[in-house]
Amino acid sequence: MVDLLKLAEEALTTVRDVVQESIKCGWGLKPKSIGAYGDRSYAFDLVAERTIINIITDKLKNVAIISEELGVTGSGNPDYYVLIDPVDGSRNASRGIPIYSTTLVISKSMNSKDIIVGGVVDHASGDIYVGERDGSIVAPSGEPKLTKVRSLKDSYLIVSMWSIRDERYRKWTEKIICSSSFSSFLASTALEICYIIAGRVDGYVCLGPYLRPFDFLAPIFLLKLAGGAYKILTVDGVADEVDLSAGRDFGVIAAPNEELACEILNLRMDP
Repeated sequence: MVDLLKLAEEALTTVRDVVQESIKCGWGLKPKSIGAYGDRSYAFDLVAERTIINIITDKLKNVAIISEELGVTGSGNPDYYVLIDPVDGSRNASRGIPIYSTTLVISKSMNSKDIIVGGVVDHASGDIYVGERDGSIVAPSGEPKLTKVRSLKDSYLIVSMWSIRDERYRKWTEKIICSSSFSSFLASTALEICYIIAGRVDGYVCLGPYLRPFDFLAPIFLLKLAGGAYKILTVDGVADEVDLSAGRDFGVIAAPNEELACEILNLRMDP
């Protein structure tokens, strides 16, 4: 029987080395085609995707793949569904900004409630975050280091710029930013949420429908394992689960605890 946790860790470790080598040599920075979800692909995106798929399908023979570049491929009646974002933060990577990651989810169905394993690799630092349902999470320091911040006034937040650029969410976003101690934006959702697990920040906020499942499912799965809290936002409210192949329909509030997540969410209702 395949150890899915070790398989995810192997895939992330290998893709980290491959992507870094492609960027170091220069060929990885070449722009390529438009991916299945409409975003520009670079050579490092494509080699990252192919590397993960090769490792996964070598061990798991009956799988469906949902990936940013290829879309949905593989078996029509799989044992496992594998969700991949080959490089989250491609624009950062293409410009030499060291904030980009790769995410991986293995699930028993197309529904997020059936995720078994999730993982994220920070390409610049080499740090890997990986965890298994009903099990533990491996973080860079060995154990999660969630902060104890429970109030916005004491918090360091990462806030997506899309939230404030969209008039529908601008006032809510402004209230969050003005109520927090400090806020910034780094442009790699998966990594920004993992920074909560590492204790580097106190929350992540993207209020509008600007995220796809492969942007956030791996890190919020890990955050929950670490003891943190999150809210998946839709235009109609809060969702408990999502389809792995859904489009850019979601926002996310992530925090080290339920109190802070709820304070951010409830600001939407304040006058």
